[in-house]
Amino acid sequence: MATKSLREYLDEYGEGHRHLGTRLTHMFGIPMILASLPMLPFNPLVGGGLFVGGWILQFIGHYVFEKNDPKFFGDPVNLLIGVVWAAKEWVELVGLELPLPAAKSGT
Repeated sequence: MATKSLREYLDEYGEGHRHLGTRLTHMFGIPMILASLPMLPFNPLVGGGLFVGGWILQFIGHYVFEKNDPKFFGDPVNLLIGVVWAAKEWVELVGLELPLPAAKSGT
């Protein structure tokens, strides 16, 4: 059971993904991983390539740019938070906004 709010998770996730290189590798790697899942049964070579390539980008982001471990090592909920974070980053890049809870005032 999650002990933090979605906003708290997203803020914490963002703190561990400050470097531009990490942000970019995640903005491409996370969608690659997601796209691979429904593709695996129909085209294992392409699906597997997307899956492995996406994870390679994730680890490059953490170990080459950010110099930290992925957040999901400490809390597996961050596997899902990463998906929301990447969607939020892409939506904001095109000038839109996801309807996410606001940060608490005074924090």
